[in-house]
Amino acid sequence: MPTIAQHIEEIRNLDVANHPTHDIKKEKWDALNYPEKDALHRAIFVNDIITLTRADVKAETDIKTKIMKVLMWGYQMPSGGLHRQYFVSIVNNLNVLESVFAEKQNKNLNAAEINDVFDRFRAVKGLGISTYTKLLYFFNVSFEGKKCLILDKWVLKSLNYFDEFAGTDWQKTEVCYLTYLNRMDELAEIHHVSSEQLELFLFGYFRN
Repeated sequence: MPTIAQHIEEIRNLDVANHPTHDIKKEKWDALNYPEKDALHRAIFVNDIITLTRADVKAETDIKTKIMKVLMWGYQMPSGGLHRQYFVSIVNNLNVLESVFAEKQNKNLNAAEINDVFDRFRAVKGLGISTYTKLLYFFNVSFEGKKCLILDKWVLKSLNYFDEFAGTDWQKTEVCYLTYLNRMDELAEIHHVSSEQLELFLFGYFRN
């Protein structure tokens, strides 16, 4: 099997902060109707078409605006990777998500605390692991000292491909997610790279 070690120089040179999503179009997101839409879209869309980088999203301080930026960065348009009704559900539950991250952003959570977060996420229809791991990542949440990272279908495919992750049947489950955070932290320390660089590499391996 191929190994992460074979790609370590490439990983070490990845520029995570400037990883962008281009061509985010206001007209596409305006098609969603939810109470805060006008105010949030005025704050986000300085032009009709924007680009957001990871650094742009991380720099946002308003919680609801940041949630929307995470969705825009993660999916580009409200049909990109999720069924439309799930986007409708998520944006109409911004108060629920705001309450979670008002408490948990920048926090290091133990097992009981992160399971409480997972329980609260389940109350929002359509908020699957790919989406809520993006939120955990951008709101700088950690689990037992390990930085929360994104786990989507592209990362998952790479986890089931590289030798360093052998021995686990990687799935989009909360148990696998916490195991993934631990393994990524271990590999980052071994190879002297950031866990974010590893995640970006795994994301791009089959996608590029």
